[in-house]
Amino acid sequence: MSAQAVNMQAWVAFTELAGPALLAMLVIGLTAGILQTATQVREASIPFVLKLAGMALLTSAAGNLMMGGVEGFAARLFNAIPGLLHG
Repeated sequence: MSAQAVNMQAWVAFTELAGPALLAMLVIGLTAGILQTATQVREASIPFVLKLAGMALLTSAAGNLMMGGVEGFAARLFNAIPGLLHG
């Protein structure tokens, strides 16, 4: 395995871990912003609490799946270290 392959796999593992959380926070924040604008409620704690609850729900529901990608990458990386060091 080459260093470029390790780099690409690292980005894939990062995307698998951070992608769902970032997407969920984007959807929750956008929805809360639209609702706050429509109702003219300007309270900063509402989106924060919604995002906090969404993140807790996401990690409890899909945390194992998200960490599976990182675990697989770590296993492949540890197996590839001798080849990366010696040529």
